Amino acid sequence: MSQTTTVLVELADGPGDVERPLATDGPGPALPPLPARTGWRRWAWIVPTVPTVALVAYQQLAPSQGWPLPAAVLGVLTVLLLLVAVLALARYLDDREAQRETRARDALLTAAERTTGSVLVDVTAGADQVPSGSSRELPDGATLVSGRLTFSVDHVPVRAPFTVPVPAGTEGPRSGDPVAVWYPRGTQGRPAVVLVRYQRAWADDLLAAMHPERTGGGTSVPAAAPADPSPAGDAEPSSAPTNQDFLDALGRAGAEHPRLDTEQVAPTGAWRSVRVELSLPGSTRSVLVFEDGDELVYIGPDGGRARSLDPTAPSAVLDLAERLLRQD
Repeated sequence: MSQTTTVLVELADGPGDVERPLATDGPGPALPPLPARTGWRRWAWIVPTVPTVALVAYQQLAPSQGWPLPAAVLGVLTVLLLLVAVLALARYLDDREAQRETRARDALLTAAERTTGSVLVDVTAGADQVPSGSSRELPDGATLVSGRLTFSVDHVPVRAPFTVPVPAGTEGPRSGDPVAVWYPRGTQGRPAVVLVRYQRAWADDLLAAMHPERTGGGTSVPAAAPADPSPAGDAEPSSAPTNQDFLDALGRAGAEHPRLDTEQVAPTGAWRSVRVELSLPGSTRSVLVFEDGDELVYIGPDGGRARSLDPTAPSAVLDLAERLLRQD
């Protein structure tokens, strides 16, 4: 079972609360609660267990009571036993995952490191769009924001889905916004649980500090600075294309691709380069292309470490991304 990252999201009250150290002696809860486990995975084994016990009892009593014992009873009993075993295994794995999350949450409270990540927002649903009676039922005026978190631990990029209810009157995250990410100290690779703190003014201040030329907190890619005129009035030769130029061109080409969805995100505190995320329409799997140092790299749809990319044209990257996304 591949390891996943559980994202706990906290909407801070003010900019100063975003970078506040984690503490267990505060007035409120130190961390948001872990998400509830899926009910059917935990209790579905009971459903086939009841008829299985009844059939076993019938099979044992039938000879002494003179009851008929159809040959199909043994086949049905075998199928039910297999079903009980499969669902019991699902419950066992679910319990192991819950224990792993609990230990990781405790480790986060014991000692945590902070980095800066960014988010891509996929869906923003209002209270009227969430099914009534569901575990995510929202009060009037609230919205449910879902998307993907991206950050790095020891230069290893990590992506994970997140969902956060945003109360009425509170500003939720936007695509490309920076967030503060807390993960357990000593984490090797992908952490099991992370805490994300977000506050709109904090995000705008960080974006403004990184890009003073911006007047707002949008997510558009900043324009390149105009070249200085030559003192002698002679035209300077144009500089060689950079990785940023290639990523901009990839974003434009991806937007016109008939079979891929493309999202281009400006730099943030954790990602100093433009990022281009390529996915199939309606799919959550994606290929992430960005600049690491002076090298173009990508992360495939199944995650893992960044791999070098030596493309000749944006179309070659789009073809590679489509092949990876369509692999089983």
